[in-house]
Amino acid sequence: MHKMCSQITVGSSNVGGYPRSGSLVETDWLEANIDNPTLRIFDCSAYFHADPGTGINNWRNGHIPGSAYVDLLEDLSDPDSDLPLMMPTPERFSQVMGGLGLGRGTTAVLYDDTDNICAARLWWMLHASGFNDAVVLNGGWRKWSMEHRRVTREQPGWCKAEFPLQLAPTVFVDKQAVLKNLQTNRALLIDALAPEIFDGSLQRYARPGHIPGSINVPAKALVDSKTMAFLPAVALRKIFSEAGLSVLRPTISYCGGGLAACSVAFALHLLGADNITVYDASLFEWAADPTLPLETGKVER
Repeated sequence: MHKMCSQITVGSSNVGGYPRSGSLVETDWLEANIDNPTLRIFDCSAYFHADPGTGINNWRNGHIPGSAYVDLLEDLSDPDSDLPLMMPTPERFSQVMGGLGLGRGTTAVLYDDTDNICAARLWWMLHASGFNDAVVLNGGWRKWSMEHRRVTREQPGWCKAEFPLQLAPTVFVDKQAVLKNLQTNRALLIDALAPEIFDGSLQRYARPGHIPGSINVPAKALVDSKTMAFLPAVALRKIFSEAGLSVLRPTISYCGGGLAACSVAFALHLLGADNITVYDASLFEWAADPTLPLETGKVER
C-alpha cells in the first residue's frame, strides 16, 4: 500500500477494536482530512425497489463534500448478464473507476445512505480488482448527517486516472464453486439475509429458503440500528460465534444479489479473517434454478 493508506490507518482511531481497522474510517477523521487531494470519496447508495435515478438524485440534493456518485446498479453491473449487480468485466470496472479519478496515489473512501452494504459491495469489488487503497466510512451518510457535518451540492472536479487493475480471482465465486462446496464442506456458507427469508417464511426470490448447510448472519445485525456504524469487534465476534462460525474457517457469503453478502464478508475482514469469498449471483441465480437444492426452516446450533 502507498503512503496515503498508512496515514489513514494511523489517523483513524480504532474505536471498535478491529484487527483490520485500516479498512474503516470514522466521520471525524474524514471531516478533518476532507480537503486532502488524494482522497476520492464515493457515494455508492443503490436502490433495487426505487425509481431509476433515485441514487444520483439523492446525491445531487446533498452529499459529503468532495464526493461523487457511482452507480452500482448501472455503471458497475455487468450489462450482458441476466442477473442484477453482477461484477462487470475488468475492463468496464477499470474504465468506470478510472473515469471517476481513482488511480495510483489515490485512496477511495466509500459510503452509502443505508447500512454500509453498498459501500462494502464496492470495497469488495475494488478488492477483487486488486485495488487495496480503499476504506469504508463507518456509518456512512446516516452518521455523517446525524452529526450535522458539512454537506454540499457541488461536484468534484477530478481528472480521469488510469485504474491499476490486478485481479484477485478468489474474491468472488460462482455457482459451480458453491456446488462443489456442498460436497467438500470446506467453507461455511453464510446467508446474509433476514431470518424470515433464511427460514423460508418470507419469500423474496424465485423459491423460498437457504442453501443447505448455511448459517444465518443478517447483515443488518452487524450495524448499530441508529448510526449504521459497524458494531465493535467484540460484538461482531459474538454474533458470528453464536451463529456457528469460527473466524478462522473459510467462508462463502451470499444473499439475494450480492450486496448484504459483501457487508458480512467485510465484517469478517475487519475481524482479521482470511479465505473470505462472496457468491456474486447469490439467490437471484440459485433460487431460479429448480435443480439446485434449497432448505426451509430454522437451523439449530
